Amino acid sequence: MSQKKVLLVDSISTNRNFKTKEEATIASGQLLLENGYIKKEYIDSMLEKLDTQLFATFIGNGVAIPHGMSSGSVHVLHTGISVIQVPEGVSWGEEAAYIIVGIAANSDEHMNVLSALADAIEDEDDAKKLWQETSVENIFNLLSQSL
Repeated sequence: MSQKKVLLVDSISTNRNFKTKEEATIASGQLLLENGYIKKEYIDSMLEKLDTQLFATFIGNGVAIPHGMSSGSVHVLHTGISVIQVPEGVSWGEEAAYIIVGIAANSDEHMNVLSALADAIEDEDDAKKLWQETSVENIFNLLSQSL
């Protein structure tokens, strides 16, 4: 499998609005699909995870991390993430998500991605910078420091 960057500028979308967490999850999966990280079937796995393990898809500080079930990893072509900014937020269980980070990973590679992501948003002020940043390039630069 060839090396591909975990985050591409084309995998980032800003100033989006969603009525439901399902819409946001599909959009994050669509970015992963369009940028060659996954096969279409992985989006169904992401929705299954959302439906059965909602707790595993929100990490705090306004950041949701929709990703697939472990069985869905067969539909992952390359480890990667998509990032969607939702300035108005979208309801995610008991919380609101302002940053949606779709994660596609083979095997345990997602743990490295999650660790890097946690470093990038563990401070609430850092997370809020992402909520409010309108430049795709600036979001890319902020997250690329950790990834």
